[in-house]
Amino acid sequence: MRRSLRLSRTVYRSCMLAALGATLVCIGIFSGFAYHQVSRENASNLREEAIYIARAVELSGLEYLQHLSPAEGSRVTWIAASGQVLYDTGLPAGSMENHSMRTEVQQALEQGMGQSSRYSSTLTQRTHNYAVRIADGSVVRFSVTQASNLSLLQMAFFPTLAALALVAAMTLLVAAKTARNLVEPINRIDLQAPLESQTYEELRPLVRRIGTQNQQILDQMKHLTQEHEEQDRYRREFTANVSHELKTPLTSISGFAEIIRDGLVRPEDVPRFAGNIYKEARRLITLVGDIIKITQMDDQQLPIQREQLDLRALCADVLDHLQPAADSAGVHMTLEGESHWINGARQIADEMVYNLCDNAIKYNRPGGTVWVRLEARDAETVALSVEDTGIGIPEEHQSRVFERFYRVDKNRSREIGGTGLGLSIVKHGALYHGAALYLNSAPGVGTKITVVFPKQGPDPES
Repeated sequence: MRRSLRLSRTVYRSCMLAALGATLVCIGIFSGFAYHQVSRENASNLREEAIYIARAVELSGLEYLQHLSPAEGSRVTWIAASGQVLYDTGLPAGSMENHSMRTEVQQALEQGMGQSSRYSSTLTQRTHNYAVRIADGSVVRFSVTQASNLSLLQMAFFPTLAALALVAAMTLLVAAKTARNLVEPINRIDLQAPLESQTYEELRPLVRRIGTQNQQILDQMKHLTQEHEEQDRYRREFTANVSHELKTPLTSISGFAEIIRDGLVRPEDVPRFAGNIYKEARRLITLVGDIIKITQMDDQQLPIQREQLDLRALCADVLDHLQPAADSAGVHMTLEGESHWINGARQIADEMVYNLCDNAIKYNRPGGTVWVRLEARDAETVALSVEDTGIGIPEEHQSRVFERFYRVDKNRSREIGGTGLGLSIVKHGALYHGAALYLNSAPGVGTKITVVFPKQGPDPES
């Protein structure tokens, strides 16, 4: 009996020590793996952030950097190919020494990208630096402080380990038998079909919650799958449409140029062919510009500040800009309504009004009219409507006219210089402002598109 009891205790102690040893080993392995993963993830994030900032500087230059507010412990430096600092978010550029000998800068100039780790006198900490060469030959460098992962692990690991070992020992010694009896019914719960499991009545609410959460997870997975499939389809369609739309003017330009090059055009016809080349080139430029705008809206990359906007003044500026096109088309434009203010992005709102009015002119009739109206719906909203007396949109097409590259009449659209993106830009602009969009159209009668903006904040002159 004593021998049996002694053996039982020995086995129990051995199991306990084995469990503790296995716990320590697992903690050690997990800590090493976590340290490696965290370091690799930080390096990848730094690289992606540096590339993103470099591309933004490449597109917007100094204006982007002046509006950039780096997080604490980080900075962005713009360096000329000569090593001269052009701009730094931490110090005045004129006070900084030449950076041509910095490792990451040398690598970026030679290879396109470079990185290094060293002590920074500016940030007064050890930093990791990632540099990217941009199109003009200059280098954009992103630097962040990097505390020692090893120190952090040392500070947190050993106290945690000691506490964990103590808790584990006490748990194993005091609650081993009790826990075994309590956990057994829980272990019998079928997580795939929890409501069918036999367990304590006190656990029935938990079982029902597990069942509900299982269903929610399944629904979410189904929704995410559908959303992912829709996004993939959308991207494929967008890519195909962009390729097609770019190919058409490029083919025309290439064909006209080839005919002129080969001397197959009479001298008196050269201006006409050159005019066709110019027309297609302008169409291509407009198309590329619209693609960039809508892509930036999708990715929320537009560095735009919201401000109080006078919609009437904005509409008046757009109409003044479009007046020559309206005169050429024989279309009369009218602006109605008083000044109404919204809190919005000027560039996006301008694009919205421009595209609405431009479409109303292009798809109108000679001698037709375009009405631009402003009115307050209530204390919270203001409506901007653009109405024309044009050809109208058949009902079967109305649900799709805001899609990218969708045209009711493709031949007419190309003839008047349409890209198929104007109304899509309007839709994205409405989403950006939290505005509602309404379409009312009838063939042979005309089209009316209304944007209802939320009216945020008091009028500046009220």
